[in-house]
Amino acid sequence: MGEAKQRMKLAAPSGAHKAFHADFADLMKKHLADEPAEIVLAIAAYAVGQIIAMQDQRRITPRMAMEIVSRNIEAGNAHAIQSLDSTEGNA
Repeated sequence: MGEAKQRMKLAAPSGAHKAFHADFADLMKKHLADEPAEIVLAIAAYAVGQIIAMQDQRRITPRMAMEIVSRNIEAGNAHAIQSLDSTEGNA
């Protein structure tokens, strides 16, 4: 399959995906709550780097992996901003 012919499909997260994300957020709070934001970001980026390295490069090229990461960073950012905008009366 050529990279140009493959289109990335956007999908809403499943219940299992949401549960994993909630557990992941809880783990970060448990272990990293007192760490500076840049340390938390560095740890998360390091883990993403390891996950990218574990991909089957016959199916996902490094460029495709980075596109997945980039799109999901954007989606996560948008969701976080939307969550902040929807809070009422919190400073």
